[in-house]
Amino acid sequence: MRALLLSGLLGLASLPAVAQPAQNTLRIGIFEDFDVPDPALSRTFSGLQILSAMCDKLLDVTPDLRYVGAAAESFAWTPDGRGLVLNLRPGMRFQDGAPFDAEAVAFGINRHLTLQGSFRRGELPMVTGVTVLGPLTARIDLNEPSIPLLSLLVTRAGMMVSPQSAERGSPACSGPYRLRERVALDRVVLERWPGHWNAANHHIERIIYRPIPDGNIRLQNLRGGGLDLMERVSAPDLPTVRAQRNLRVAQALELGHSFIRFNIANGPGAEGPWARDARLRAALEASIDREALVNVVFSGEAVAGNQWVNPAHPLYASAHPVPRRDIARARALLAEAGQPRPTLRLAVPNQPELVQAAEVIQSMAAEAGIQVQVQAIEIGAYVRNNVTGNFEAAIGFWGGRTDADGNVSFHVTCRGPNNDGRYCSEEVEAALTAARREAEDDARRPHYAAAADRLLADRPNLWLWHRRNSWAFTSRLQGFTAYPDGIFRYAGLRYD
Repeated sequence: MRALLLSGLLGLASLPAVAQPAQNTLRIGIFEDFDVPDPALSRTFSGLQILSAMCDKLLDVTPDLRYVGAAAESFAWTPDGRGLVLNLRPGMRFQDGAPFDAEAVAFGINRHLTLQGSFRRGELPMVTGVTVLGPLTARIDLNEPSIPLLSLLVTRAGMMVSPQSAERGSPACSGPYRLRERVALDRVVLERWPGHWNAANHHIERIIYRPIPDGNIRLQNLRGGGLDLMERVSAPDLPTVRAQRNLRVAQALELGHSFIRFNIANGPGAEGPWARDARLRAALEASIDREALVNVVFSGEAVAGNQWVNPAHPLYASAHPVPRRDIARARALLAEAGQPRPTLRLAVPNQPELVQAAEVIQSMAAEAGIQVQVQAIEIGAYVRNNVTGNFEAAIGFWGGRTDADGNVSFHVTCRGPNNDGRYCSEEVEAALTAARREAEDDARRPHYAAAADRLLADRPNLWLWHRRNSWAFTSRLQGFTAYPDGIFRYAGLRYD
């Protein structure tokens, strides 16, 4: 299998020659291109990564995942749990000079809910509006208690834009860096914004993001001095990085997961037998050896899983452990379904590790009689195909949310913003709705168990693994901290 994987790697290449960066420039290798500079419309992980430098969030998390204030200096639930009161940091402004106040928060949340094409609308179904309580105090109003709202406000849903800039069609945020240049598939350049409330603690003057899908090429350029920091170091490369004296490695187990999503009811891709018969989906799962998959593709630097949280998570449904591979069961299920040699079109973003994983799954499934056709697609086209239903099955990844609800509800509830397969179950909907009302794990656990009972029988998704995120960077860079959400924080970063 390793030979199979290595044969799919792209040839190494260096970045195009560019002018030598200034001393205070941070050059970052990311794995995919920036999608759109608007927190309401962005969907990709790299979009979140770059927007997090451009846009303050209402809340943030610490490395151990405690919620803390950001643009909102403090926050508190109302006694009935149907409102979250935000006390904003005084003196903040957007990058176009407009005040960051309670009216701006009301505008920003309402924009997320009403803007045509907003991906945040589906994340915030519990939000009914925003009440302005004072110049710097706003209350987000909910139709029912929903503890996971906090986890949304530390991502794009918590990013506000200047009302006047949004009306001009060029939304301005309030983050420590502002967009200077963007060249599709080549670079995104941000510059430090001196008007930021915490500008004194942001020492990097310029950030250049270079989208490089191949991890080997990212590493080559880091080792050669063309990059200062790279995300997603491939597992086989970690020993090389650790052995190099001028490089450092940081790691954190991700909050999210990687999975196969089936198109159940979304357009042309849902017309085949894989959408109609859960036995076929069960057969594919039975053909997959998850432990072998993570060992071959990730050299053990990932955790095999079968749910939206990893097996060590307190809300993992322990009644459903990671299943073992069972080729005999896979063949029996195919025969029972009257499809002894089915063909499955499996779309995958054109990123080497995911393509490699798809090829391993292809090899495993063939032993059960399933012919998997791997279709590697550029990330932009991949996302569009998922949204429009132009896929039969797709390998995807989710960076994760600090609250477990964001790792499952977005993907499987009837109106979930990332439910591209259009799976819908009243039983799952009821269980997850009940879980959102509870603050304590002990009270949420039985609801997640009920959701797992149904989801792991219907198999709209096959959850497969949880990555151990790895970053490599020059030893000259001081202050880098690995966060489980995979997002860079720039405050305190400096060169020695």
